[in-house]
Amino acid sequence: MVNYINKDNSLAESPKVNLEWKQKSEKDRIKLITDKLITNPLYSTFEVVKADENAQVILRIEKSIPASKRGVMLLELEEMLKNLVDKSITIWLEPVGDKSKLRNLRGIKFKDEE
Repeated sequence: MVNYINKDNSLAESPKVNLEWKQKSEKDRIKLITDKLITNPLYSTFEVVKADENAQVILRIEKSIPASKRGVMLLELEEMLKNLVDKSITIWLEPVGDKSKLRNLRGIKFKDEE
């Protein structure tokens, strides 16, 4: 496994977005990333929500992945996409609400501020 924590990496300039990536429509960028994801069974259930022209890719993951494995898995995925698609790609996960059924059953409601 690659050690991603390195002072040289923190001082390096971020890669610039490729013109080819910028010229694609968002639909084409999403399809491109999705095609790469489905080639690996580990990532085949990931859904691409957004792929903007700044190479920020937002993924939705429905299955539960332990936090101890999720970070490394996403870093490896990002590295794979950087090598296959564009060096400037950055992976983000879609923010999700609280999935705890018990906490959701408590009946706590927030007043809308007017």
